Amino acid sequence: MRKSESSRRVRVKLTRSGGTFSVPEEREIQPATRGDCVPAKAPPPRWASPASGDVRGRHHAPKALAVRGFWRTLATTAPGRETRSRQKRWRSQPVNAPPLKNRTGGARGIAAGWSSRAIAGLVGCAPSTVSREIARNGGRAAYRATSADRAAWERARRPKASRLESRPELLRIVRERLTLDWSPEQIAHWLRRAHPHDPLLRISHETIYRSIYVAGRRELGAGSAKHLRSGRSVRRARVPQRAHGRGVLRNMVSIRDRPVCVSERAEIGHWEGDLVMGARPSAVATLVERSTRYVRVVPLPDGYKAAVRSAIAADLALLPPALRKTLTWDRGREMAEHQQLSADLGLEVYFCDPRSPWQRGSNENTNRLLRQYLAKGADLRRFSRVDLEGIADRINTRPRRVLGWASAAESFLPHLHGEPSPPARSPLALVDA
Repeated sequence: MRKSESSRRVRVKLTRSGGTFSVPEEREIQPATRGDCVPAKAPPPRWASPASGDVRGRHHAPKALAVRGFWRTLATTAPGRETRSRQKRWRSQPVNAPPLKNRTGGARGIAAGWSSRAIAGLVGCAPSTVSREIARNGGRAAYRATSADRAAWERARRPKASRLESRPELLRIVRERLTLDWSPEQIAHWLRRAHPHDPLLRISHETIYRSIYVAGRRELGAGSAKHLRSGRSVRRARVPQRAHGRGVLRNMVSIRDRPVCVSERAEIGHWEGDLVMGARPSAVATLVERSTRYVRVVPLPDGYKAAVRSAIAADLALLPPALRKTLTWDRGREMAEHQQLSADLGLEVYFCDPRSPWQRGSNENTNRLLRQYLAKGADLRRFSRVDLEGIADRINTRPRRVLGWASAAESFLPHLHGEPSPPARSPLALVDA
């Protein structure tokens, strides 16, 4: 076959449903024949370029440039394939914020008296988005598209100072209360009660927890976690523990025979008790008043195996008879002399069901609070009565959610001093906490 001496122009095209992409340059390509399938000489190297003056580079450079240009055009214009600069500009837009053209349309709709739903249909977003956009930028009377767009970009700037970092007075108060071993939730609700008309002194308990645990923030200091109940430097989820049985006591009176007024916490003078164990055999006894959550910590110098009944009787004897009516205890063998205790003080002693410590939930919750000071592996005999009274005072002076954020001391001490006043109650007052 004769070798064709003519040349033809070839335009590279790619047709898709989204459009047609073409290389803008046309190159002359010599048509190949059967005789050209095996070249007489080796092909020129790819490193040769037309600018180098090498004749061989002129043969392959146009085709290579055409292919590179084709892929460059495809990468910059194909749907769904954006360059890095375009992606960066798009992602830098404020999250969930309408662009300026939508804000301009919204401003025109506000001027025309349209509702948020009508404006949402115009700009193509949810009505709640329009409502929040208008509310955060001064309302319908003061909304301006340009200032709203500028404010959105300002709010999107990162990093942003936290609430505690930007409010020194709030940071000082939170530090002081945290030093007193208050929980973040107690601090948050106390601020609302103490400063009801100052919105700058408001903070959520989760924000306080983040300032304690999130790395990079730590406005409250690196050692702030030691003031929490757990004392952990890392947050952990609560895991329920399996309850275990106790020994069997004689002549026990079941908690099911307890008067209704005790279960409803309708009057003061009904106590719950248990032991808080340390390094064996050290322990202390805890007594919690059901209505006011007032706690008394009783030292046991000889451990939990001796003189538990006499220590509890000596402590409850300091109270007037009207404030020691009943005692609810777990099925521990330390209360084997419960009949003698009942005869000495003139109160009834009731026992929980087997494996049911939740039936004296106020005492269980208080024991968990006391674990912040009375560790499980510590020798509790080294704590004097004065030390234990100081620990109990820390618990009794904290605001409690179950008391409507009043303290246990505020609810119990007026009755002890002969000035009875009904304790502060909340909808959670019937819940063991």
